[in-house]
Amino acid sequence: MSIVHPFRHGTAQRTMFGYRTEEHPGLDRVQNGISAVCGVIAGIAIVAIVALTLVDVVLRTFFSVTVGWAVAFIEMYLLTIVAFFGLVTAYRSGAHVAVTSLFYRLGVRMRKVLLILAYLVLLIGMGALLTAGIEGLVFAIAIDEGPIRGSSELLIPGWFMRAILPVSMVLGMIVVLIDLIRELIAPWTVLATDYDPGDTPETPVATSHSGTDIAGGAR
Repeated sequence: MSIVHPFRHGTAQRTMFGYRTEEHPGLDRVQNGISAVCGVIAGIAIVAIVALTLVDVVLRTFFSVTVGWAVAFIEMYLLTIVAFFGLVTAYRSGAHVAVTSLFYRLGVRMRKVLLILAYLVLLIGMGALLTAGIEGLVFAIAIDEGPIRGSSELLIPGWFMRAILPVSMVLGMIVVLIDLIRELIAPWTVLATDYDPGDTPETPVATSHSGTDIAGGAR
């Protein structure tokens, strides 16, 4: 378990799907709960991809039989689930790639402005994806989109695949919107949502014998 927020009052604890803070534990539960649901869904999809691929390879190699629907199902459904639901969990758990060397050389107020701008950009991007996803979902329902009977694909209604994007984006926007609100209501001298700042030039890192950074958390 890592202790973060080394430069402000209170601490946050890193969990598998997000963070827990002392300031807004209720909002943390909402964000971490959404992240956990998305993470489990993406994890199940990954396991299914591996299992289907393994089964298909074994059947092809030893029995000259193929699972005709496996490739289309993986490409159209499972990979889409991993990408968009996994995005929500990656955001909340801090698993995305971030370059912070320049960010932490700025003053606190400027960093706060950049965080707010980043959340707005994320909301705009997710909102655009949500709009496109809803349009695709409505179209799929209107034309009764789906695989042709007798084809090798599973007879799953087309709206199911189309629903993956808008559902995941709604969940993602809730998580990001909470971060935006938390940052806006916090004082301008506090970075309320800089959950895992790591080691910055502002605070030296003291390392205990157990290998845990006292200022920056467990490494």
